[in-house]
Amino acid sequence: MTQVPAALAGLDDPFLLHHVAPDAVRRAWRRGEAAVVEMERPVAEGVRVMTAGVGPTADLGPLLVEVAAEADRPWRLIVDEDAAASLPPAWRPSEPRSWHWMLTRTPPAPVVGEDAVTEVEDAAEIDGVLDAAMPETHARPGTVGIECWLGVRAADGVLAGVGAVARQPDGTGNLRGIAVLPSYGGRGLGTALSAALTRRALAGASGVATLGVYVDNAPAIAVYARLGFATRHTFYSGQLAG
Repeated sequence: MTQVPAALAGLDDPFLLHHVAPDAVRRAWRRGEAAVVEMERPVAEGVRVMTAGVGPTADLGPLLVEVAAEADRPWRLIVDEDAAASLPPAWRPSEPRSWHWMLTRTPPAPVVGEDAVTEVEDAAEIDGVLDAAMPETHARPGTVGIECWLGVRAADGVLAGVGAVARQPDGTGNLRGIAVLPSYGGRGLGTALSAALTRRALAGASGVATLGVYVDNAPAIAVYARLGFATRHTFYSGQLAG
């Protein structure tokens, strides 16, 4: 396994442990219990730089100011929400969103309909669901790091919901692109799909499953909480203009 950057040594933060690939880190900065990491992320246009900051505001706020003074502006920024006010104007995303980063280590209890969830390989079929239910998702067939797509069909045979598991270098499974067609909502399909994805994600070497969900998506947050997920960070993030 690639060695953790020296600046991050001793920090027991789950996001750094399970979501930041050590070999993708270009630089890292540390102040007390806070850290900022500059990472390379493959995207459709090539490789872009994403900067993430985690830790208590008293440490992270001043650290963000220091980093912004010496580092290049990233393509995308993710920081703990409470420290976002410390960002200089040039480092503020053009359309920021707030979202919870959630984690579980416990398999969920069996969910009705979960046995109907199967692996899906037809990219066009998956895209059809995503286009209708979650067109803004960053997870698509062919996205780097995705291990599998799972889907659930309604009684009429229509693929009504899909979701993916992306596998992190340490074995952590990250749930991505969970979407159910609006016309098939309220039938428990999303819960069954999320339970199956969680079980698949937990099968990795770390025994950890994670996901991100926007703070205003109360129904999804409730489902994930029932499946055993707990919020470990609330992030402010987005792509920087220019």
